[in-house]
Amino acid sequence: MLQNLTRYRLVDSLPLAFQLDAEKHAMHELPKESCGLVVSGKYFACHNVSEQPEKDFIICPNDYMAAAMSGKLEAVVHSHPTGGPPSEFDVGACTATRLPWYVLSVPEKQWSIIDP
Repeated sequence: MLQNLTRYRLVDSLPLAFQLDAEKHAMHELPKESCGLVVSGKYFACHNVSEQPEKDFIICPNDYMAAAMSGKLEAVVHSHPTGGPPSEFDVGACTATRLPWYVLSVPEKQWSIIDP
């Protein structure tokens, strides 16, 4: 377990446009987890189609396809509405996608990055 905890890092800031757009989306989706993608440097908001959106997220396949067709997929983004660092599941899923994951802990407005 401890080895995975070192697989993410906290960051003070992200590129402004991406950060603000993702934070707005997270606030709009409360109490659900928001999810999106970074596509060619910009935030692409997606619908969370999870059966338990307050606890986890699944990016809508149509949104994922639209994002992939609009530019280069660079990262996955989602929020933790009640706070907290990336979960063990987040770390494993990041590895599987081979993309960086940005996780926003909403109460603290603290960003974490998981590297694949």
